[in-house]
Amino acid sequence: MGRMLGRKERTLTYLGPDTEVLGDMRAKGQVRIDGLVRGSVLVEGELEVGPTGRVEGERVEARSVLIHGEVKAELTAEKVVLSKTARFTGQLKAQALEVEAGAVFVGQSVAGEHKALEAPKEA
Repeated sequence: MGRMLGRKERTLTYLGPDTEVLGDMRAKGQVRIDGLVRGSVLVEGELEVGPTGRVEGERVEARSVLIHGEVKAELTAEKVVLSKTARFTGQLKAQALEVEAGAVFVGQSVAGEHKALEAPKEA
């Protein structure tokens, strides 16, 4: 999980390329998806979607998310990295967003500090 936030997690959940999950998924620790998940993915930790991984659901939430494959969802995380092979479709909310050249991003994003995201208050 190379370039994530650098925290060591002891629990690893791995979904291989031939794995298909139909329904919502919840996990703690590190999660790597190389298969298909049709449903929301809620991770208390780090999520990595491998090059063959696909997530198609309503929501994806994690502390940090690294995408090499495809995600179609509303994504919320502290840090999101879209690698050059990533394909993201949906709405993205993150404190930090990194998009490598070659990544495909279709949708909307809100990134930065919470204070910067708030609407200005009228005097």
